[in-house]
Amino acid sequence: MRAMWKGLALGTALFAAAGAAEAQQPQQPMPDVFMSNEVAMPPAEAAKQVEMMASALSSLPPQRPGVADTYVLSVSFWNDPVFESEAKEAAGILARRYDATDRTIVLSAGRGPGIARNYPAATPDNFQAALGKIGSIIDPNEDLVVVFMTSHGGPDGTVALQEKGRLAGGIRANHLRNSLAQAGIRSKVVIVSACFSGNFILPFSDPDTIVLTAAAADRTSFGCQPNRDWTYFGDALFNHALRGGAPLVDSYDEAVNLIGGWEGDLHANWEALPPTQKGKEPEPLPSNPQRNVGDNVLPMVSKAEAYGVAVSCAGQLSFALDRARSGRPLKGMGDMAQLQTAKTAVETRAQQEGTKRQRSTQDTAKSIAATSASVLQLFSAQAADVTARAVKCLATGP
Repeated sequence: MRAMWKGLALGTALFAAAGAAEAQQPQQPMPDVFMSNEVAMPPAEAAKQVEMMASALSSLPPQRPGVADTYVLSVSFWNDPVFESEAKEAAGILARRYDATDRTIVLSAGRGPGIARNYPAATPDNFQAALGKIGSIIDPNEDLVVVFMTSHGGPDGTVALQEKGRLAGGIRANHLRNSLAQAGIRSKVVIVSACFSGNFILPFSDPDTIVLTAAAADRTSFGCQPNRDWTYFGDALFNHALRGGAPLVDSYDEAVNLIGGWEGDLHANWEALPPTQKGKEPEPLPSNPQRNVGDNVLPMVSKAEAYGVAVSCAGQLSFALDRARSGRPLKGMGDMAQLQTAKTAVETRAQQEGTKRQRSTQDTAKSIAATSASVLQLFSAQAADVTARAVKCLATGP
């Protein structure tokens, strides 16, 4: 995210109280591992944190033999509210997409000092524990792990950790890669919402990984103001594209187009500034989001999201059919017979995929109804997007 790269610099301040004699001792090079400088929590808060983390780990169900199960780890590493909001909402959308509601963990750096925590802390130990637990549960031959991280990022590719006044550090691509390997996690989707996150592309350019980033290795991303609900990247990918029925990679490409339009507006606004003011504002260059798709993992992702994609399209078409029946059809979607045929076909596909996942007919029907209700809520703010998604689902329904 633009500017505000200061997380790692806080580490020295946290430990400035160390004795002068200790400071004079020869210093060993910092090991290349995921780590942070951390001040202990008060006892009551620390106890609550241990209980929260233990509950999150113990609540994960075992994988189901013969089912492409997905486990999701969504992490806010910086304690501005926008990042926790993004991690929370992205976790919900990913959980629905991958039928992983009970297989999802959210970690957060919180929303600032003095604000009660809703999630286990996003510390290196908790992050490692989550990966370790997930790795001990999955069957690496048939299960998928999705890791989403959101924070500020530095030009060297470090994703920053900060809890103001308590914790500071950073995680790099090689740290995450090593941790995933140590946990025995093979097939994975890595999504990084941070400035300079393109630094994660090369280390994860392997056949078993899909890696999606908010920016190129030399570019910032946008929308990380604390009062926002989403960054630009999170908004485009999760709040817009992934709510539809398109597969993951297609949804990412749709998100990139959205981001390009939003950033184009930013640049146009900058160009319109008076020369004296323009000189004080950095030019908003395109973030150039990056992706790499591993050949081995892509079929597994398609299998893992087949149920969620079918449920999503069924919900989209159910909404479109309700609109047509009420005499207020979505643009170009007034043929009720065509809509009914497509809706029936995609509902059948959802039921078939649900059966593979040990979901009852009632479970799948409830999921479709919930999606339709969610589309109704989104329609006032995203009418054009909702219509475009329904049109896509109509084309692929039968």
